[in-house]
Amino acid sequence: MQLNESRLFDYDDFTVSFAKRQDVGPEWNLGTWDSNHHEIDCHRLYFRTDSDGGVAKLHLAEGSIELVAGRVYFMPAYSILRSEIDTHMNKNYIHFRSHSLYLSLHRFLSGRYSVPSGEHTQALFDTVIENYTDHSINAQMKVRGAMNLLLADFFSELATNRQQLARFEPVLLYIEEHYREPLMLSQLATLMGVSTTYFSNSFKEVFRISPKQYILNKRLARSRQLLLETDLSIREIAWEVGFENENYFSEFFSSKIGQSALKYRQGMSLKR
Repeated sequence: MQLNESRLFDYDDFTVSFAKRQDVGPEWNLGTWDSNHHEIDCHRLYFRTDSDGGVAKLHLAEGSIELVAGRVYFMPAYSILRSEIDTHMNKNYIHFRSHSLYLSLHRFLSGRYSVPSGEHTQALFDTVIENYTDHSINAQMKVRGAMNLLLADFFSELATNRQQLARFEPVLLYIEEHYREPLMLSQLATLMGVSTTYFSNSFKEVFRISPKQYILNKRLARSRQLLLETDLSIREIAWEVGFENENYFSEFFSSKIGQSALKYRQGMSLKR
């Protein structure tokens, strides 16, 4: 996908693909794919409104998060592996796509997956739910305004500002286009006109992850998408996302996801 540089860090560059309020029960244990086409490449907002004590969790590669009433949750795309619930819950949820790297980078920049809800939280979710399918200017302005208010608190404590991120724009753009290729730190540092050591330290300071791990995360996200959306073999997917060695890809995937690529494909396909 060719990215538009001028929109790279636009905070409100998004499209809502699905929004709803509903009660969910044991069927939520079937996974993150269901009849509503909750695509893996969507960012997600959740807001649980009941408080009957039922336990609901989202399992991520880096750990599990329990959804409790009175908090809003932001899950970046590709971060959720599966969902779990022991009884039922009432939830509001919004699934949306964005070309803004700022939203995708949130998990590295902040690590904040939830914020307290406010007195207007339900009204904001209602605005999105009621208007997202209406493509009139009036309705879409309402959706955009509500979404901006819902997302704003997730970025309130970030020390990183737009100017700091903009320094890395040529590097992030290059990685987006070339993450499948062998990338050297010196190659990326040259894009910023700095030394390799300075680049590596600065990248980790800003994004809280090393350049190498960031690239591997891009490959992992793409491999999960290919496993679910194509019939490519594991070997072909490994090659497609930049792993020349199928075994190394399989080991890396298993270490991050907790199961082999083949089992992940088979399990998620059964749950779709």
